[in-house]
Amino acid sequence: MWEYVKIRETREHGVPQDSCSGPRFWNILYNSLLNMDFTHRTRVIAFADDLLVLTRGKCTIDAENDANQDLQKIENWVRENKMHFNENRSQILLVTKKTSGYNRTLNIYLNNKRLEQISELKYLGIYFDSRFNFERHVDYITGKCTPVIKMLANSSKLKWDIGHQALKVIYSGASEPILTYGASIWEKALTKQSNLRKYQRAQRMMNIKIAYSFRTLSYEASCVLAGVRPTRLVIEEKVRTYKATHNIKYDAPLEVRYWPTLRKYHLLGSLQRYRTM
Repeated sequence: MWEYVKIRETREHGVPQDSCSGPRFWNILYNSLLNMDFTHRTRVIAFADDLLVLTRGKCTIDAENDANQDLQKIENWVRENKMHFNENRSQILLVTKKTSGYNRTLNIYLNNKRLEQISELKYLGIYFDSRFNFERHVDYITGKCTPVIKMLANSSKLKWDIGHQALKVIYSGASEPILTYGASIWEKALTKQSNLRKYQRAQRMMNIKIAYSFRTLSYEASCVLAGVRPTRLVIEEKVRTYKATHNIKYDAPLEVRYWPTLRKYHLLGSLQRYRTM
């Protein structure tokens, strides 16, 4: 059972827009908050000025108590650094698979005000729900692609000289990043056929515009005629790439003798010594 507390920060003073040193000064200041001594069941994640507090408990009461303790520590830190967290823009999301106590109202406070409890939380462009089904996120993403597809349809009607390859470039550069954003988090949501059909419906509309085919064309045939891979395969590839590049062994530093450039010179030196023998 997890409680997600999303906290928004507001400041009266800041740094010039697009300044070089501003983000570094902010990271130095915010790093002290992230390294605070929170309870052992709490994790804190920050992106820019958005703070996400994750608290785990065996029941809602345990998670509620730990969250209030950690938020009190955050309030003290904010007060010492002469800042302010906006409690009106901060929200709570209860994540649990239990049916009992699912609709319980949480009493978590920030600045002596009870935070709003919601059933869906948007963080960094991804919608998290209370069950981690990501159905709301699938609806959001597929709905976001609809205006792009309509714009492409209007352009293809007015200018029929837009070639097949040009339309594929538009798809790969405009629609595909939207459909695959954050796929490593919500990929399992596509195991549900209803969510997968929504993605296939959005890609099929794009494929029809690329191939200039009839609207009665099936999804599988539209992928073949348009020359694009099904979205499911693209998502699986991106997830595998993400897991491979974020593997500890993959990012582990190599010893100097195993550096590719030095290995080449080492082999050349060995061959030269062999010739002089």
